[in-house]
Amino acid sequence: MIRRLAGVVALCLGLVATPALAACAVTPTPPAGSPPVPPVDLGTFSPAALFSTDKLPSAMPYVAMTGSFGCNSTPLLALMSSDSLVVTVKSGTVYTLKSPAGATATYLLAADSGGQNQLAAGTPRTIINGTTSLLTNTRAAVPLYLKARSTTRLAPGVYTGNFEVKWDWSFCTLLGVKVLGLDVCVLSDTGSASGIVNMKMTVAEKGAIVSISQRTTWEASASTNNPKAIPGSKLRMIVKIENPDIVPLDLDTLTVTLPTPTGLRVALDGDGAGSGPVVQAGDTTGTTGLKFKYLSPSDTSDDVDFASGSDVWGYKPIAGDSATQGLVTAVQFNPKGVMAAGTAYTISIPYSVK
Repeated sequence: MIRRLAGVVALCLGLVATPALAACAVTPTPPAGSPPVPPVDLGTFSPAALFSTDKLPSAMPYVAMTGSFGCNSTPLLALMSSDSLVVTVKSGTVYTLKSPAGATATYLLAADSGGQNQLAAGTPRTIINGTTSLLTNTRAAVPLYLKARSTTRLAPGVYTGNFEVKWDWSFCTLLGVKVLGLDVCVLSDTGSASGIVNMKMTVAEKGAIVSISQRTTWEASASTNNPKAIPGSKLRMIVKIENPDIVPLDLDTLTVTLPTPTGLRVALDGDGAGSGPVVQAGDTTGTTGLKFKYLSPSDTSDDVDFASGSDVWGYKPIAGDSATQGLVTAVQFNPKGVMAAGTAYTISIPYSVK
């Protein structure tokens, strides 16, 4: 019987098509005095995106980062029933990121991008169990996922932290022929090792981004379809407001001031092209949720105000009157509502060239 088994194993070895190439390992911790492993950069997030309460989790998504474990070659992509991979964060680990000033953010660790498989310190979490796996790709680099949060608005800065993680694995790296209809694993890569994961996260404000452009809309010459910005012509100053953050901008906090450019005066009788309302506004990217209205230069209930000299935001020019319009030194726009994340809004107002 022993001879028959030995013969089967010898047959398996003789019919293997590929050599044993897989070599799984944990990134070693550099010895004392050596340069540290560069930290994983989790990205930049605003204090608002990291703010969290019991009922409202932070808006930061789970960010993939190295878990310090991987295999330099995985020729057997299909999992075997005996394959396993278990991860354990060192017991007693406090999940925190700290700034040089001492501010602290806590974080969650998970074995999947949706945060369904949380990693509690000291509790083993199975990543691979036979043919069941939490991975979405190969074993070449096994990620862990981090989501930071804070119950206070964090001060801007770079926050750093680390944790120690232990990996236990066993993978089939060399298959033989089928025996009684089953794959036979000839060689396995089995090991257990711990590594340190260093990471950093930047906290920075991500307020509204405002850009200004202009478009000539009319000139007196009727012989051109391409109006020029010459004296007497009209144009539109276009103010684009963008929310680059992953969270909405706070309610009714948007205020954009447009100083009157040199050589121009507001033209509250229109842009000369008959292209709709004098002051125009609307969404340009996504649905912002903002509301905006302009009624007249003298209306105090709308969302447009005018300044002239020391009479800040109380000046009331007369539409179409060059003298009073020429005294406007700035226009202020105050759209209302909460501006949704990743959206853009545009407001335009006509001017005439002096």
